[in-house]
Amino acid sequence: MTDISKDFEALCEKEFNLARQEAFKDLDREISAIKNRMASTGNLQSSSMARAVVDAVLVRFDKVLIAFESSFLGKWADTDRNFPEADYAWLKAKVTEKLDPEIHEVKAQCNSALWEPRTTFVAFWQKAEVEARTRCNTIFEKIEILRLKKNQGAVLMAVPSHPASTTQAPSPPWELMHPVVVNIARPRFESSHFADSVEAALKEVNDIVRQIVREQTGEELDGADLMNRALSLKKPIIILDDLSMTTGRNIQIGYMQIFSGAMTGIRNPKAHANIQIDAASAIHFLFLASLLLFKLDERKT
Repeated sequence: MTDISKDFEALCEKEFNLARQEAFKDLDREISAIKNRMASTGNLQSSSMARAVVDAVLVRFDKVLIAFESSFLGKWADTDRNFPEADYAWLKAKVTEKLDPEIHEVKAQCNSALWEPRTTFVAFWQKAEVEARTRCNTIFEKIEILRLKKNQGAVLMAVPSHPASTTQAPSPPWELMHPVVVNIARPRFESSHFADSVEAALKEVNDIVRQIVREQTGEELDGADLMNRALSLKKPIIILDDLSMTTGRNIQIGYMQIFSGAMTGIRNPKAHANIQIDAASAIHFLFLASLLLFKLDERKT
């Protein structure tokens, strides 16, 4: 039987509930902004809009997971508190009790935001629920890791051989970045997953361009080949400027090379190799991803 007191349980739940409310605050306003932005470029009924909505909801769900980890797991992970089998079982039960309703909330939010009679976006509702459940499973994995560390005594306080660094990682000016980059990259960046934040942002750039190309040509391309096909001067699918003018053609070619280079030189190494980068480098790359997304928003229709 667990020795967890009612007061301890109440503290965990109050902390979680407060953070959970903050996680979904102003979500309706954010979704409305996404739809307005997509409508301004003629993409209100596109899969790009649906994906942006799903990503926005999942970013909020990530905050719920962080809240659970802090409010519940943190009571053991950040202290010398013992972690007996009864507490282990209690904590796993709390995951199901608290996070299963949040998974259903993800589906409900996407359903509400994307509902339309033709059921074009059903796949996106389903994807959102599956992705939320997959992300939730990482909490169970972290509980297992916590259990192993406690059993092995790995959390005993150790005397550092040198003073710990007090340098804090720089924080990006998120207000200057594209909303899609903020939604996708910020939770990862703020969890110190700098390379992952960059990879996710550039993957989203790739996915948006791939969807545009697929919808207009039926072709399935990826990476640099995709960018070269989409932005080529010969039968371009995405037009960024007036191609009847020399300046416009130069802009088109220049951005084609930037899009393509971002996939080859930044996204691919992050995706296929265990490369770690610092916060400052991540901010530079995130601004690049943000620039590319703003250019896509400005494309000619």
